[in-house]
Amino acid sequence: MITPDERIQFSKIQSISFLFPRDYSKYEDNPKELQDNYETVRAVFNDDGVMCSGLELHPYRVYFDGNFVKTGGIRGVATLPSERNKGYVRKLFEYIMEEMYEKGYVFSYLFPFSYSYYRKFGYELNMNIVQCILPFSSLNHFRQFGKMELFLPHMDSSHIKSIYNQYIQGKNLALDLQSHWSMFHKEDLYASNIYLYTWYDKEGKAKGYLQYAIDRSDKSSSKPDMKLKEIIWLNGDAFRGMMAFLNSFASQFRNLIFMIPDHEDISLYFPEQKEIQQQIQAYGANRVVNVKKALKLMKTPAGSGKITIEIKDDFFPRNTGRYLIEWENGDKMVTSGRKEEPGLICGVHHLSQLITGYRTAAQLQMAGHIEVLDEIEVLNSLFPKKDLYILDVY
Repeated sequence: MITPDERIQFSKIQSISFLFPRDYSKYEDNPKELQDNYETVRAVFNDDGVMCSGLELHPYRVYFDGNFVKTGGIRGVATLPSERNKGYVRKLFEYIMEEMYEKGYVFSYLFPFSYSYYRKFGYELNMNIVQCILPFSSLNHFRQFGKMELFLPHMDSSHIKSIYNQYIQGKNLALDLQSHWSMFHKEDLYASNIYLYTWYDKEGKAKGYLQYAIDRSDKSSSKPDMKLKEIIWLNGDAFRGMMAFLNSFASQFRNLIFMIPDHEDISLYFPEQKEIQQQIQAYGANRVVNVKKALKLMKTPAGSGKITIEIKDDFFPRNTGRYLIEWENGDKMVTSGRKEEPGLICGVHHLSQLITGYRTAAQLQMAGHIEVLDEIEVLNSLFPKKDLYILDVY
């Protein structure tokens, strides 16, 4: 961890590394403005005491199989160009892995510039999102019902927070309410032109919300696009009601652009699906920090069974070993250090995909990523496909 006064130095490293300009002269008289969240920064110094590389480790809580668990959100990994290829990033991840393990973290998540680069640290692709692009003309079949209400800073936010809490139930890796709210819903709507609306049904119950911004990045277009920073609906009526509300902006905007998790299917709500553009995108990499703890928290199937799995974690060997998983009628026991022959052999990065429900054992076996030595049906039952929800960029 760095000192408050060193925070500005890491910020400068990020500016140099990511090639974004920033005027630091305005902080000379008031350096405390750049000291926020200094405690999240981990840095490496060379023999001359010069900071060369760093990252931010943010403590979050995410949903996992009925519990909220500690997750390390990694962002802002940066190294001075002149100090690259000297192993500094590896040292940073060696340090934070020990730190997270000792502090009880279960997972760690990041949004990498390269999935292959961070795979060597045990991270693996763990979420797909679908980017939807709809011309506003495709919304004209929706008819308004219910009520949309603009959220203002002085208003009670409990209805919106309740919608989020209901929606993320059963969706692995979703941020808990406190973490999500602090990241998504903090802009001044008048200064930012970012607006948050809640949809209420005929009984006055809040069933959906959306947050939109104006995107004028396409200079060749006479109309801007509307980008939804977030849209959540608890039933079909909520989606239809919010689309009908957005249709009222048709004269002002060209396209409606938003992202949804890949288990949602908006084509069900449109009579002409050809008008909808949908693009699947990779959206972040997860890592199991503590294998035994994750296995203990994982849901097991109905009935009874047992299997030994062998996990290989070359970067963090404390996770390497054989684990016996036994379950019966909802009770579960996980024992490490076993000698039995395993029914599954896999790396820690593919365990992340299995345990969160992003991939099934059958999928990974077909691709040659795991070695299955037991009945594949047992593994498919133990590691079923599950819904995930990650739209918060750490």
